[in-house]
Amino acid sequence: MKTKNLISMMFGCLAAMCVTSCLNDDDKNNNSSGTLSKAQIAQCFMTVEGDYAGDLLYLAKSDDGLTEQVDTLVGEWSIHTDSTLIIADFPAKVLAELVSHAGLKKALAEAPNQTLKCQIRFVNVSPVQFLTNPYTLEYNAFYDGNTHKVHIVFYGDNTYSFGFFDAESNEMMVKIIPAYLYVDEKMTNYLTQSQIVFLGKR
Repeated sequence: MKTKNLISMMFGCLAAMCVTSCLNDDDKNNNSSGTLSKAQIAQCFMTVEGDYAGDLLYLAKSDDGLTEQVDTLVGEWSIHTDSTLIIADFPAKVLAELVSHAGLKKALAEAPNQTLKCQIRFVNVSPVQFLTNPYTLEYNAFYDGNTHKVHIVFYGDNTYSFGFFDAESNEMMVKIIPAYLYVDEKMTNYLTQSQIVFLGKR
């Protein structure tokens, strides 16, 4: 388990990166309109293409169940087209930590890992930055005596859901945010919104 200091450091880092996502009018490599040319998109892709491994950071309840702290799992992801980022073996237990319904929480914690695909849209060339648009995840969760169809929808095309690549250190940060939870096609209030962050190297 990480300490609360790590939460502050992580969120501070994310805030700093958000600030740098504002495009610089004076930089010929960027576009102040926020729309990159095909050549710029190709340049971004060439810069970040590859397989990445590192940490998956998320908020989890402490052992006493009273406080939250950052927990860490192994994270792996890849970018092999200019429009898609693929997160391998995304653990449902990370999402379970955000669910308030006890039966559903337990069922999700035991659900198998899934591949999570995210559409990406490059918005900055130097440094490379992109918005992340994760696809909806679907689970069959058995609780309260029945199997329920569960869908978790993420925020997409949102400035708080983004990726950042540091060419000097060869490090990437990707942030995604679960937004809504549906059970049997009905929206619920079971989900607490929280940042899920991937930090790693190629």
